[in-house]
Amino acid sequence: MRKLLSFVVILSLLLSFTFPVAQAGTITQKVQAAINKIDYITAGKFVTSLLVGAKVKPDKPLDYWGKAVKMGLIPGEVKKDRPITRAQASYIVWKLINAVPELKDKNIPVEVRRVPPTEAFMRGICFFGGPLASNYDIFNRQIVGYDLTDFIQGYQLLVMEYKYADGRTEYKYVWDRYKGTSLAPGTYKYIDDPFRKILAEFKKKYPDKTVYAPRPYQKGWMFTLDPLVEVKKLSYPFILSQKRISSFGLPYTDSRQFSKPEDVVDALIYKDTLIEQLKIPLTRFDLAAITYLYHTQGREVFQGGIANYNIKEHPYFNMYLEDYLINYPRKYPTDHTRFAYYCKDYSKIPQLYREPMLRLADLGIITPDQSALYIGVYYFNAGKTLTRAEAVQMIARVFDKSKRDVLDEVTIKLDNYWVPKAQIGAGYYVYYDSQKLKFKSSENSYTFDTFGHFKITSATATFRVEELKSAFIIKTLVRRVPNEYGNWGLATFVYGGKSTNFNQCTVQPYDDFDDPKTDYLWENYKTILVNFVPIAYRDELQKDLKTYSFAKIKSMTTSRTIAKNYGDIYVVYTAGNFFGVDTIRYELYTTLPNYIREGKGYYLVLSAKPNTKYVQ
Repeated sequence: MRKLLSFVVILSLLLSFTFPVAQAGTITQKVQAAINKIDYITAGKFVTSLLVGAKVKPDKPLDYWGKAVKMGLIPGEVKKDRPITRAQASYIVWKLINAVPELKDKNIPVEVRRVPPTEAFMRGICFFGGPLASNYDIFNRQIVGYDLTDFIQGYQLLVMEYKYADGRTEYKYVWDRYKGTSLAPGTYKYIDDPFRKILAEFKKKYPDKTVYAPRPYQKGWMFTLDPLVEVKKLSYPFILSQKRISSFGLPYTDSRQFSKPEDVVDALIYKDTLIEQLKIPLTRFDLAAITYLYHTQGREVFQGGIANYNIKEHPYFNMYLEDYLINYPRKYPTDHTRFAYYCKDYSKIPQLYREPMLRLADLGIITPDQSALYIGVYYFNAGKTLTRAEAVQMIARVFDKSKRDVLDEVTIKLDNYWVPKAQIGAGYYVYYDSQKLKFKSSENSYTFDTFGHFKITSATATFRVEELKSAFIIKTLVRRVPNEYGNWGLATFVYGGKSTNFNQCTVQPYDDFDDPKTDYLWENYKTILVNFVPIAYRDELQKDLKTYSFAKIKSMTTSRTIAKNYGDIYVVYTAGNFFGVDTIRYELYTTLPNYIREGKGYYLVLSAKPNTKYVQ
């Protein structure tokens, strides 16, 4: 149906041409010649195509323009037989979306909210990671988890929930850093300083809310944070029985008396299947262990990945702190207005067209133009005349979401995810075997407790990265090899395998952080770098990749390292012996690495010149 609709829409753009009767081949040639000759589309033809696609019937035969005027879609300055600008086309499309109920229901959510990660866990949406590390010192179990400051940093990833009138619920994982947080070289002593500062702010501002206060379980949800609270609702004592088969093949009845709530949690910790019949909410071993020890022994201090923390200062066990983190001011807005900050020419857009362009950019129906000089700078170019090709693309995106392109968003297939089941401790882990190139299921061999890292309960996920240079690098990685798999690790985007690099590419999504966004060790990968630098510098980069041989770099600097600036991107060339081979490591940075900044007299720092034909 979508293909047919797209065909009708595109065909309607061509129906304005009149051709003499001829053979099919001749007609095809004339159509192509007409397309090549006429680059722009008039407002009338654009509106006709749009209304045909939306199945809006005119009041008079073929009078789509009159219908559009009546519906209030046409700005006063737009003339039917004249070309239209991007801004004017955006206005018409946005008005149409609001005027047609089916389009409105599919494109405009009725509710948008930030889901707290603990709620996301309890509802079975995603899990941010384990809060406990144990080398058999807690209940004789080996457990993997994150440090407290890892979580505070990780809470910059927002779980955004979008509900639509047609019944759909969609999730996006939005990386939008805390406002005022900097990881630029020289702004911190220790890497977790910015996140310790935010915790200190909360404790100073709300001393009465630095308490143990896990988010309450809600009926109908899958998991709970504190099972002891739930099992206290049962009546004690009671006996549970279950028929079993012994190792000798003989039937017997397994019975156990539970005298107090702690006995039930104890059974939960040790995976006693007797308690399944109680139908208490699911939880994880680490959460059960922490809350059990807190209630029974008064223990508050636990080990995260490496360091200790007090659970009163952990967002998993203090919903006031968690709310503080998810509502903390962010670098950019999380709605359509973020594009007003992204695009350098936003202030030049006439007021009438600002919201339509912001809205369509957020939907991916229009995509701002990237600067040829900087990968982190974008333009709406609102006054640019809409070309025929752009009109076809824009109309197709209105009716087919798969064709849309949101500037800062990427949807990927996950290389591992969790499939939850509504049973005690049930579910299974699915992961991609990069050697055998297929997915494997750990059903019946793993439990939800096995992993301690970030997990999503779906096979695909959409991530938004509100750091423009990092977002471009991530999207470029994905576009180059769209059939690869990736994931998120609290504060790291991971993607690909051997087809993208020697190993997976990992991107720390901070534009000011001096960690390589990606690196290539072998010569046959170096040309990939051209995809990541601004267009105006690509000619010079290609020359440099040919010129900077191992011997050449050695002759240019005793450090054997060159850092060269290409617009707002740095490529660091290092001639060294890697894995027993003299070769060059190519690293891509969004800021000059601090070790080079501090050793400028030792390391060679150069700047590329842009191709002069590019001005924006």
